Amino acid sequence: MNTVVPFKARGVRAELREAFAQRIPLRIRRERLQPGAIHGYVVALSRDFCLVAEIGDTLRFDGYVALAIADISALEADPAKEFVEKALALRGESLQVPPSFRLDDWAAIARSAMAQAPLISLNMVEDEEGEISYVGQLVDVEADALILREIDPNAQWYPDTGAYEYEALGSIGFGTGYLDALWQVAGAPGDPQQPRASSLRDHP
Repeated sequence: MNTVVPFKARGVRAELREAFAQRIPLRIRRERLQPGAIHGYVVALSRDFCLVAEIGDTLRFDGYVALAIADISALEADPAKEFVEKALALRGESLQVPPSFRLDDWAAIARSAMAQAPLISLNMVEDEEGEISYVGQLVDVEADALILREIDPNAQWYPDTGAYEYEALGSIGFGTGYLDALWQVAGAPGDPQQPRASSLRDHP
């Protein structure tokens, strides 16, 4: 018999605080940004952001994603909570909390993510397409944008850098199996060249 912890109708932040305190696996939806649900545990929380340890379809932990709380349209305690917990335990999967992770703003999140992993994913909201991921290493932080040395899906480094504005950010991810594989194949990049002539900052 599954034991589901129901949430009281107190708002998203209160539900996140309860799930964080009680270590309840969640299904988090952001219908404006992306179809489907993010499945995992809240491992850090601030007034405006939360950090989720994601559970993949294979029922193993697969990295982390930082979300803006304002973008969350709905969340629920995982109805298969007991199964998920037992499956993770039997597979030797333990919940890891990144130390000293800052959730003040996107810049702090990006810096904290880079302190934990060699690559991060900036997931940008682009028109009706939902989130589009740009993977690489953070090389600078500006007043309105993150500067990324990007790597392509074939594990090839771009020779230049791109600027990604905070206002278009949907989430920031790191520590996934896919990102680890990219890093293992690509290795560290050389010195970045000039900024790209066209970047997300130039788009209307």
